[in-house]
Amino acid sequence: MDWKLGYGSLGLIALVLIGGMIWCNHVYAPLEVPAAILMEPAPVLNPYPELEGVRVHINTASEEELQQLPNIGPARAKAIRDYIKTYGKLTTPKQLLEIEGIGESTVEQIKSFLIFD
Repeated sequence: MDWKLGYGSLGLIALVLIGGMIWCNHVYAPLEVPAAILMEPAPVLNPYPELEGVRVHINTASEEELQQLPNIGPARAKAIRDYIKTYGKLTTPKQLLEIEGIGESTVEQIKSFLIFD
C-alpha cells in the first residue's frame, strides 16, 4: 500500500491538530489566574555579569577604580572624589544623590558594588 499525501491533506491534518490543541487549552485552562502569579515581580537578572564579585570602597577608591562602575565615567568619578575631599566620607548610597550628575537610577545601578567604610 502506497500512501501519498498532498498539501491539502497535510493542511487539513494540521488544522485538525491545532484545533484540538486550542480546544484542550480552552477546556482545561484555569478560570482565573491566581493572584500570587499576578503580584510577583519579574526576576531581575544581573545586567552587569562582568562585574560579578567587584566591590569598590567608595571612600578610598581612585578615579580609575570608580570608573569600573556602571555609568561612572571620568567626570562622575572626579565629582565623587571631589565631594569626598570636600565633605568627608560617604556613609550611605543616598549621599551620592548630593553629587552633581548622579541621579537615582545611577545610584540604584552601582549601590550593590559599593562598600561604605
